[in-house]
Amino acid sequence: MANADGRLARGELRRTLLLDAAVTVVAGHGYAALTHRAAAAEAGVSVASVTYHFPSIGDLREAMFQHAGSRIGLAFRDVIQAASARAEDVPEITGSFSAQLVAEQRVDTTAVFEMIIAAGHDPGLRPLVRFFNDRLAELLDPYIGSQPRAHTVAAAIQGLILSSIAQSDADATRGLHDAVVDLVCRYRSTPNTDGGTA
Repeated sequence: MANADGRLARGELRRTLLLDAAVTVVAGHGYAALTHRAAAAEAGVSVASVTYHFPSIGDLREAMFQHAGSRIGLAFRDVIQAASARAEDVPEITGSFSAQLVAEQRVDTTAVFEMIIAAGHDPGLRPLVRFFNDRLAELLDPYIGSQPRAHTVAAAIQGLILSSIAQSDADATRGLHDAVVDLVCRYRSTPNTDGGTA
């Protein structure tokens, strides 16, 4: 039993190594550059090792997207907890998180955005893209006050992040933070005359 556990642990470590390599390939060279051979070369392993864990290129691409996205998702969890404690801090929290994605988690973020773009012609990726969009909208919804408006703001934030990724200077990251804060503040829910929110 212990021997089997050791094999499972080694298998998981190998799988993580391969997915880290796949993220690096996509972030550095784009979605189309991800092949079994490219992931193997980046990881320093045989192509057979990659195909053992990910038999098809679709398997590798979807697993890579989930892998990079899960690391972003862990950061999301912390953001959601902070935002639920103080709703008035949502703009600052969202702006800081957006800047963090570009400055500190750039490789994962770039890979995820490569896959979001690829979902335009790869239907298999679309459910994952919807999942990420929905999580960001859920974070914003209590502050924005409307699910459709929260989705609009989430899409706009993604556009701002993508634009910032295309630039490499620190000013772009600072500008991203400020733009996201301003955007979220502008969409903050406002009372209607009937007591609801606009």
